[in-house]
Order: sequence, then C-alpha cells, then structure tokens
Amino acid sequence: MRRLLVLADPAFQYSLVPRRLLPVVVIGLPVDDDGGDRAVEYLRPADTASASVRMSAAGAAPIRVGGDAALPTWQGCSISAPLAARLAPLWPDGAAHEHIGSLSPVVVLRLHDAQERTRVEVLACTRLREVGAVFGKVAEWTVPATTPKDEVVAAGLESARQLREHVAVENHVFRNLVPGIEIENKITMHGDVSIWRMASEIAALVGSPAFPGFIPDVGNEVQRWEVFQHTFEVLSPSDEVGYIAFQEQPSGAFMLKHKTFAEDTQQRVETFRHNLTVPGRDFAAFLAAEYPHLTVRELRTFSRTRFDVNLESSATGHFFGIEIDEVRTTGDEHVLRQAEVAYHRSRIHSGLDAATIEPELERLTRLVDGYLADNHVERERTFYSKLSFLRDIDNLSGAGAIQGS
Repeated sequence: MRRLLVLADPAFQYSLVPRRLLPVVVIGLPVDDDGGDRAVEYLRPADTASASVRMSAAGAAPIRVGGDAALPTWQGCSISAPLAARLAPLWPDGAAHEHIGSLSPVVVLRLHDAQERTRVEVLACTRLREVGAVFGKVAEWTVPATTPKDEVVAAGLESARQLREHVAVENHVFRNLVPGIEIENKITMHGDVSIWRMASEIAALVGSPAFPGFIPDVGNEVQRWEVFQHTFEVLSPSDEVGYIAFQEQPSGAFMLKHKTFAEDTQQRVETFRHNLTVPGRDFAAFLAAEYPHLTVRELRTFSRTRFDVNLESSATGHFFGIEIDEVRTTGDEHVLRQAEVAYHRSRIHSGLDAATIEPELERLTRLVDGYLADNHVERERTFYSKLSFLRDIDNLSGAGAIQGS
C-alpha cells in the first residue's frame, strides 16, 4: 500500500484565487505495513522524511528533486528547510521564495494496488500543528492499475474539496453521534496509585505499537482538570433517578450536571446547565425552586482531579478520552481512583459509522487494562459510578463496600 503526500496550492481546499505558477510537489512516504483503510492519517515531521520527491509544474515534465538520502519534507507548519533548499534552484524566475512558501499539504493518497485496479483513498489536510499534520478521509475511488501517478495525483487534488466544510474549518470537523448520552467503560484502581504517572506514561504510548491504531488528538493530547462537586441523589420520579451535581467554576458560577440512570451501566443520559448563579450557595433551595418535582437527598461534597489522555482511532475517526481521576470526599477523605475510557465525538469523514463506536471503545479499554496489568495495578473492570461510591460511604456497610479507598 503506497502513500503519497501532496504539497500544492491551498486553493485546492479553500476559496482562494489559484496561483497558476505554483507547482505540485509529490512526496513518496514509507509503505504502510498495516495496509488497512484509514479515516485519518497523522504525519509527524519525521514521518514525512523521504528521498522520493517529484515536482510538477503546469506545461512541464515532472522533475525529480535531487538527493538520495531521505530528508524531512514538512516541518510543523511550513515546508522543511532542507526541502526548500533543494526546490529553490528549480525556479528560474527568481520567485522561488514566494512559490515555496505558498505550498501547503493538501492531501495524502493511499494507493491500494491490485493486479488490475488501484483503489485510492483521499485524505485532505484538516489540521496543522507543530507536532504534526492530520488528514481526514474525504473520498475513495478506483482507477486502472496502469494509470500514471500524475493523473492519480491530479484527481486526488480535485477531490480535496469534498467534505470541505468538515475539513477546512477546524470547529466543524467533529460531531457527537450520540448527543446527550455518556458512553464509557471504567476500571477501578485499588491501592495508592499515582494517576499522573499513569496518564503521562499512557500519553507517551499513544501512536506507538503499544496502542495500535490510535493517534493523539493532535494539539489536545493531554488535559488536566480539577472540580469541587456538591452532589444530590435523585430518588424520584423513577424516570429521572440518578444525581444532580453542582460543580464550582472559577468565576463563582456553577455548572449543573444531571445524570439519569437506574443502575451503573455503560451508557447514561447526561445533560448540563452552565453559568448558574446559586444564591447563598443554597443548593437545596435552588433544586426546590428549579426542580420541584424531584425528590433528592444531599450526599458528600468531593474534589475530583482528572488527567485526560485524548486520542483518536485512525481506522474509525472516533475520539476517546482515557480519563484517569482521583476523587476525595471533603472532611473524611474517602478516595476513589478510576480510569474511565469514554467516547467523546467523531471525525466527519467518508465512511463514518456509529456502529464502530462501542467495539473500538472496548478495544481501547482492553489496551488500558493491559497497561495497568503490566504496571501491577490492582484493578477491576466495572461501571462503578461516583453515585455508588457516595452511597456506599453513607451506607457504612463495611470497608469492602467503599471501592478504591
């Protein structure tokens, strides 16, 4: 399975006036040993190193860019200095700097060769960061195996505008396929475990053979959070049982989180209200006024520190979080530590399929569980919720009932 990185005029993707004199630079990337289909391709600067570089200009024969040693071709947010130096002498009109600086990654082509036909996956550039470039799948088609490479590249560039609103505009790239529903697996960890060590080590493994088929959420690889939560169990009516929690915000306002579930399960209904003012921090009075139909009881307040490793499935385009957290109740210091593996959202791409969310979530959960096993962490696969944790403390039914302490 051959891969080509194409640097060209960004007008192939955006509503720009085409720069007619700008050539196309085609870079042969290392063969993908896996060879499977991709919803997304992630190229770090080192991944773009190649000795196979060709430049094509309108009305001229393709030129092989000199050099036998592989050199980085794209570096962060611009063309690499070594490749720019090799391209510069190829412009006789003295405008090399302007031309070279105008080139952008436009597509990666994945060419699946067979005896008579070649299947082409087209992945258009959707994100550039210093750590690397991300490409999302926008098209797929087949051509005769004898089709010249330049024709395949030209067709790939023409298809780069497909799904453009979900590629060219960064905040339109994603969609939650199950809005209002939380989908997550949990692993409860027992004993004195450093959640930061777990998170930082797992983050370093994403994109490596230890987590096959997963890449970082580029530019958003790790997040660190802390909240203080005031929790009320919802006892009735039966179709709204679960809990309502008030989370303090730095502004002094609160976010209200309402989770509805009759038992601890993988999927739970979850809704939010933001920037709420709670007069006198009287949460019970607020609930009585805003939710008079609910019967609630107040549970312990706790702090929750959470370190998230954010990653994406390269095969399916689904984004997940490995959310490793430590909950401590205020005053009596009961502790719960868990690794939550949660679905976040999905990349909008050709071939998007919600049916692959749960299988890929389960595969990722097994990888996280394997990491914890390798680190000799005593643990338990579970759906054990924060609500059950607080209930168990209140029930005082023995040390065994308070998991993770």
